[in-house]
Amino acid sequence: MSDSAAQESEVAATAGSPVKKVAGAAPVTADASGDAKPKANGTNGDHQSPSKFDQKDNLKMAMQKLAAGKRDLLCQDPNSAVASLAEACELLGKTYGETAKECGDAYFYYGKALLELARMEAGVIDNVLDGDESEENSEEDEEEEDKEENGEEEKEGEETKEENGDENGEEKEGEDPDQKDENESIGSIEEPGTSDAKEATDKKELEAEDEEDPSNLQLAWEMLELCKSIYQKHADSLEATSQQRLDLEAKLSETFQTLGEVSIENENYPQAIEDLTMCLNRRQDLLPEDSRCIAETHYQLGVALGFNANFDEAVNALSDAIGVLEKRIANLKESKESQDPSKSKDAFYTREREIKEIEGLIPEIREKIADTKDMQQETVKKIGDKRLVEDMLTAQQGESSTDSGKKAVGSIAHLVKKRKKSESESGENGQNGDTTKKPCLDNGSNGTSASSAAPVEAAGSSSNGH
Repeated sequence: MSDSAAQESEVAATAGSPVKKVAGAAPVTADASGDAKPKANGTNGDHQSPSKFDQKDNLKMAMQKLAAGKRDLLCQDPNSAVASLAEACELLGKTYGETAKECGDAYFYYGKALLELARMEAGVIDNVLDGDESEENSEEDEEEEDKEENGEEEKEGEETKEENGDENGEEKEGEDPDQKDENESIGSIEEPGTSDAKEATDKKELEAEDEEDPSNLQLAWEMLELCKSIYQKHADSLEATSQQRLDLEAKLSETFQTLGEVSIENENYPQAIEDLTMCLNRRQDLLPEDSRCIAETHYQLGVALGFNANFDEAVNALSDAIGVLEKRIANLKESKESQDPSKSKDAFYTREREIKEIEGLIPEIREKIADTKDMQQETVKKIGDKRLVEDMLTAQQGESSTDSGKKAVGSIAHLVKKRKKSESESGENGQNGDTTKKPCLDNGSNGTSASSAAPVEAAGSSSNGH
């Protein structure tokens, strides 16, 4: 018995029998299908749950996409920025919720990237249109030259066509009527009615898709509005003196300005003026007088006012922007300038460099003021011309109405005179028997008077004869 037991144990060890125990192995449990699965050992803290792992992974990926989108904006690559920031917004929305305060920065940069993309596309379209105009002009010149050169060839071609037409006419006379009917039936089958219907339906579907898909400007406005509400809600929950509250107020002011720029691009100038005025009031309360942010808001407000035909206010806003920049230059020269947050992390920043940069901006703003004044003069001229045309039209309408009234009165007077004259003449003819007639010179009515007087003359002559 001992020898047989030893042999069985050796066979089991070499064959890998389930009886064999492996040190450190996890116990095996069978599921419903009969497959064996190892059972995890340890406490609950040894392994993380899948939901926590996914959240951390999504958050890490979102931060990477947000950083990439900011970098693409600095590198002036709005296409890549929009793609990265869209993914960052989606991941943060899944992690924290779409209206969470953690999503505010991602929404802001996403809206800004969409604005830059819309500006780039508008610039490309303008360049294409300018190129098309120049190409059309060159093509027209080439066509005129070709027509002049090929004039004689066209005449020769017409002569040959006439000769061929005569020959084809003779051949067609010898064709059978049955063959003509077959050709007509084939032509009716090959009519392109179905293709036209398909093209019409395709165009309608494309138009419907375009209406459903919002434009970049519309999407930018929606994202910035959502960002604004998140910043406002978060700022109201903090103390007024906290540094975090001040940072949020600065972000909120920048959001108002970006909303104003979106409205300018979308040609919604009243809304742009409202948002930029709000931004200017907030920045004047929060920032020092020589802040370049205030000058930038003055400039954007002046642009919006100019497009809205508020020319005097636009010139004042642009002049205020120059005043802020000149004050900034004076403070820089005296080393009394306020700290610019955007320049604090610039390793190559110097006062001389900023002075040179601002001095290059002031002439551009003055040029914008000159353009605004020119726009005002053109607008006044157009309005004056329009009013002049309207006055001329009203005067012409008045003259036509008076002329028609005069003509109507003249015709009535002519009829009255004619009736009186005929009555008086008939009375004289009846009493004295005088058959002589004077020509009527009123408004070319000689024919009618002569024809009406003829029976009277005939009657007079017959009575005198008897």
